[in-house]
Amino acid sequence: MKFRRTVATTAVIAAAALALAGCTGAGSNQDSETGEIQAGTSVTVAQNSAVTSLNSYTATGYATYNSNVQYLTQATFNYYDDKPDLVRNTDLGTYTKVSDKPLTIKYTINKGADWSDGQPITATDVILTWASYLTKYNDSKGVNFGGIGAGSGLDYVTQFPTISDDGRSVTFVFSKPYVDWEVAGIQPNIPAHILWEEAFPGKETGAKASAAVLNALKTGDTTTLKALATAFDTKWNVTSMPTDKKLLVASGAYTVSAFVKDQYITLTARKDYKNGPAPKIAKITFRFIPDQTAQVQALQNGEISVLYGQATSDTVAALKNVKDVKSVTAQEASFEHVDLSFKSGPFSPKTYGGDAAKALKVRQAFFTAVPRQEMLDRIIKPLAPDAKLMDSQLFIPGQKGYDGAAVTADYTKYQTADDAKAKQMLAAAGVKTPVTVRFAYPNDNPRRVQEFQIMQSSMKAAGFNLTDVGKPTAQYFDPSVGLGTAKYAYDASIFAYAESSFAVGSSLGNTQTGNAYNYIGYSDKDVDALWEKAQQQSSFDAAIPYMQQIDKHIIDNAAYMTLYEIPSVVAWSDKIQNVKDAPLVPNVFWNYFDWSIKGK
Repeated sequence: MKFRRTVATTAVIAAAALALAGCTGAGSNQDSETGEIQAGTSVTVAQNSAVTSLNSYTATGYATYNSNVQYLTQATFNYYDDKPDLVRNTDLGTYTKVSDKPLTIKYTINKGADWSDGQPITATDVILTWASYLTKYNDSKGVNFGGIGAGSGLDYVTQFPTISDDGRSVTFVFSKPYVDWEVAGIQPNIPAHILWEEAFPGKETGAKASAAVLNALKTGDTTTLKALATAFDTKWNVTSMPTDKKLLVASGAYTVSAFVKDQYITLTARKDYKNGPAPKIAKITFRFIPDQTAQVQALQNGEISVLYGQATSDTVAALKNVKDVKSVTAQEASFEHVDLSFKSGPFSPKTYGGDAAKALKVRQAFFTAVPRQEMLDRIIKPLAPDAKLMDSQLFIPGQKGYDGAAVTADYTKYQTADDAKAKQMLAAAGVKTPVTVRFAYPNDNPRRVQEFQIMQSSMKAAGFNLTDVGKPTAQYFDPSVGLGTAKYAYDASIFAYAESSFAVGSSLGNTQTGNAYNYIGYSDKDVDALWEKAQQQSSFDAAIPYMQQIDKHIIDNAAYMTLYEIPSVVAWSDKIQNVKDAPLVPNVFWNYFDWSIKGK
């Protein structure tokens, strides 16, 4: 799964200096070119939503406001730059394709690569991440890691991986080709030894704990694996500084040093870090500020040094009046979409005694009435006059395959709202109007409020009564009571996906039967089969025809409707150097290791 949820007025983050203190440089700053930490430096990152999990590899934690923090605290074998090209992180280790037939990949961790508690990063840590992706270990009735990758091509590794080089290397042999093997997310994520200590406190620790995890995975010890999986899925879901500091052990350049509920989380740079490019900023703090207007005001007052997020006309206009600040608007790989729930309510076959055809007609009628063009004209075009509606779920405009997908999916019947036709469709289906639709959205986001209001007003004429069941962003994506949980009842929703790679399987999780990331309960055997074929191709180009067919099934089944891409805005003062935005998540954070503060 490579599409991440993104929310509210700041799609990913707005980077800023510490409130009131600005960008401080206490003491003598080191030359930014030396790669050393600049003593006393700090930058604050103001994001619209509070952090809800320190493990973004779970379906409930997989969102930009969590994954950006994890990007700074996790070492990975590769990352995307701003081109975007995939860059290998040889400071952590290497990976090599040993063979194509069968596909065989060997990962080797460098000597000296370690977790922040001093324990070495080993093959077991990598194997644990792989296991968390497996379908057999994401079973709601059995072992359930709640992982984001269930159903991916990592299932094709049917033999237990081979460990070598004194525990630093691991080799995966695939029974079938897997096009996304290089961006499949095989990384050291959660430290195996800490996972064991969390699942079985008071027992083994350190290397012995890691060995116990490896043994459980090798032997398939269901009882032990259930406990490990539950810990993996839940223990790192924290909203304030945990009393159990083991949860803060990290492999990346920063570790969490402070965390206050609904206020901020602070990361402190690791000294002598060697698992990746070394950072120069000593501390980075994420402040949770929902209102972007307040962020712009802080920038103007000199309290904030860099701002980044989804652009609004008010933000762009206000930034023009801020002195000594550069700002740009750009298009990123994130897009707005409307989803309809198959679990209950007016779009579910269950409501009509299992009549799938009738439920489909109601969903199609709803999409027929969605004022896509009106929303584009009123919300997006003031920022991007040339913006167009997006007519694909699997491809971004300009990406290879998009034009063909738009033709195959055929959104032509949904370009502009047709209330009369929608009402006729409901009547033909034998459904009485008005149809009540519980509509979910992050209601502290001005743009989403505007989208809901436009839809609510416009769709009355079509026979749909949209009732507001929106929640503040922090609750909307809360892993315990928010989107995707049984505790949040809704029939339709609107939010955005932000792409973090150009993987074939980017949209697999939210369209595959039974996947934990498939919040709406969508299921189509043909789509599942097409995903299998797409993943087994030798290249992205070879997978395009299968992906285009998936796109067609999705819109033909009226499950998901894309709306438009979301413009972003980046603004920064001349106090912070080397801030560069990138189209893929983690966007502006991709080169945090280059950030530096000019000496004072």
